[in-house]
Amino acid sequence: MDMSPYRNLFFSESREHLRAFSELIVKMEQGVGSREDLYALFRSAHSLKGMAASMGYGGIAELSHSLEDLLDRVRKEELIFDTGIADLLLEGTDLLEAMIADVSAELQTARNIDDLVQRLATYQSVPSGPGVKSPASYSQSPAIEERESHDDAPQTVRVRTEVLDNLINITGELITNKHRLLTVGKELESTSLDEATVELSRLLRDLHSEIVLVRLIPFAAVADRFPRVVRDLAKKIGKEVVFEMEGAEIELDRGILEGLVDPIVHILRNAVDHALEVPADRNACGKPSQGRIKLVVSREKDQVVVAVVDDGRGMDPERLVSHAVENGFIGPEAGRLMTPGEAFMLICLPGFSTAREVGAVSGRGVGMDAVRSTIQTLGGNMTIESEPGKGSRFILRLPLTIAIINVLLVRLSLIAVAIPVTNVQRTLELKRSLIYMRGKQALFDLEGEQLPLLSLNRILGFPHGGAGELLPLFVCELKGRRVGLVVDSFIGQQEIFVKPLGRPLASMKGLGGGAVLGNGEVVFILDVANLL
Repeated sequence: MDMSPYRNLFFSESREHLRAFSELIVKMEQGVGSREDLYALFRSAHSLKGMAASMGYGGIAELSHSLEDLLDRVRKEELIFDTGIADLLLEGTDLLEAMIADVSAELQTARNIDDLVQRLATYQSVPSGPGVKSPASYSQSPAIEERESHDDAPQTVRVRTEVLDNLINITGELITNKHRLLTVGKELESTSLDEATVELSRLLRDLHSEIVLVRLIPFAAVADRFPRVVRDLAKKIGKEVVFEMEGAEIELDRGILEGLVDPIVHILRNAVDHALEVPADRNACGKPSQGRIKLVVSREKDQVVVAVVDDGRGMDPERLVSHAVENGFIGPEAGRLMTPGEAFMLICLPGFSTAREVGAVSGRGVGMDAVRSTIQTLGGNMTIESEPGKGSRFILRLPLTIAIINVLLVRLSLIAVAIPVTNVQRTLELKRSLIYMRGKQALFDLEGEQLPLLSLNRILGFPHGGAGELLPLFVCELKGRRVGLVVDSFIGQQEIFVKPLGRPLASMKGLGGGAVLGNGEVVFILDVANLL
């Protein structure tokens, strides 16, 4: 029987099993797993063995069978699930991932699994110690106690991601054409056309909402790797860490979620390596030996908020400012005016690091600038909160989708540009008499805070077109500080379909894409934070 039509299905399902496998292993090792988690591990190994055998992938089936046998011994209480078992299972997971990747790439070289299969078959648990739970002591899961009927479960189908991308692209083009019809309707002064366009707008809003829902996937789809990242690094550098996660069911656009993985991994690695103290230092400060890192995902209106919280040593804003001034990152006057929030964002400057020595994980002053840049490219922003001795909190705010967004359209000289509304805190018209100078920097007061005033025309090299008493400007956040950006005029807010830029524009900093307005005018979407 020709099994080639089922290859893609095998790769997809096997990777799903392995993702769940890693997460459950870490959960069991920490002693917070249930008996159902143990059974889920066993079922995943069993399913993967069966799928690989039916496809004729003997090596994958044999290794999966060995993992299944080890878990069966734990299930029968012949072994205690300890760190040694977790290490073996994770090693097996990594090897299975590599073997599946080899098959996917149609590589003919076979990996050696004999040594690992032998160690899996002969493993014996060490005597149980404090914190190690036997399988009998795991809580009975409701899934075991009461099996629910699945007759009413929603039906699902697998859809290729290219199909979803095409759907969102077509919807975006329809929205662009809707604005064209609105423009034509105003020119013709046709009541019938206006009424039809209004109805079309309503239908497109509904279509867009449904398409966005289809593209949304739960945060849990990428969250399985985070406990493993924390666990492996903590073990490598001799720290004890408890990792917790909340809100994994919150859904995000697939494109945003994929781009979010690397920034979160970097923040987590920094938390383990930099933020958390070694057990001896924690005990000396009156803290428990185990450090805690918590990843919390929540929903706020049309944004998703991801927070990484630790209970480590925290950051001292005065020390950060002093270090930045000493090493020429900022001037003394700028340092004196910095708020604690602005000081914490200094760690995102390229090359900035307060580490006394460079390690294998961090200390070179690279990474956090890339994290901030990636988050801004995804249409979001990052803020940092910290308290010396008590820990830090990294907060990432992201839109639900980046393909079709709401923007503020502004006029600069003879062209229009678009600013994502997620980057605009407020708009206002400022009297020139309220502007004052400090050295060469123009400032104005807003809600008791002194904000720098910059000209977007000057930044982009356009002639300034405004000569009135009132200056139109919008307030946004740059490098942890609010600033006012002056424009010539406001056009209004509009929903647009973002189109990627080709070369050479794609390599220019400060441009986040392009769009076509209803009158056919092409506008650039500004990535304001990277523009400056």
